[in-house]
Amino acid sequence: MLRILQYLFFIPYWIWLILVFLAFLVSSSVIGILLIPLLGRKAHQPMMAVYKFWSAFFFAAALIRVKVKNRERLYNHLPAIVVCNHGSNADMFFGAYSMPLSIKPLAKVQLKKMPLLGFLFSTVCVLVDRSSKESREKSSRAMLEELQRGNTIFIFPEGTRNTGKAPLNAFYDGAFRFAIETGYPVVALCTINARTVVPSDGLRVKPGNVTLQYLGPYPTKDLGKDDVESLKAQVWADMDDVLRTQDKLFR
Repeated sequence: MLRILQYLFFIPYWIWLILVFLAFLVSSSVIGILLIPLLGRKAHQPMMAVYKFWSAFFFAAALIRVKVKNRERLYNHLPAIVVCNHGSNADMFFGAYSMPLSIKPLAKVQLKKMPLLGFLFSTVCVLVDRSSKESREKSSRAMLEELQRGNTIFIFPEGTRNTGKAPLNAFYDGAFRFAIETGYPVVALCTINARTVVPSDGLRVKPGNVTLQYLGPYPTKDLGKDDVESLKAQVWADMDDVLRTQDKLFR
């Protein structure tokens, strides 16, 4: 009986959020269709401003309070390569909310197949097909060009959403190898309690508090290819410690 009452209570809340999300999809798509032909590459920051606005609006509408800690660890070392844990369907929106307009996420090319949302991802992301060596090399060149323009790269080093019981899955080498090869610093972003309010294994959303905590920076200028594993292990251990001690799902 209590569970039924809970669902009855949340039905208007979920309908409201669906309407907000649809408004985001439609308005952002229209803005993108208008801006991109006019501005080309210069449309990136205006589009990120749109996504930042809608991220903040969605969190407010969902009664999700977001606190950002140690933001200066990123903002004082731009451009950088940001690596983030991926345990929530809202992680991309948490990134847009907390990062500068000069963010350039790396996303899998399969996202382009999603109606409207795929178009929106393609307006600001570097897309990669991880099964293709040619695509990976092309995305690496594109990311380097973005860094040289002053844009910060945003990567999920776990590769996909974490639906398991551990705070983190194993990290792939790519982000850390790329950071060492280019000499740009790594900054880590921990999304704390994100899986509680927006899980990775469904479309449920509920009110709550989320903390976005930056770690680092981790310098890479004096590192070589033999240091990829140690850099990756250090960042993983630091993020794992934060999530295990601060995220109520893992405490």
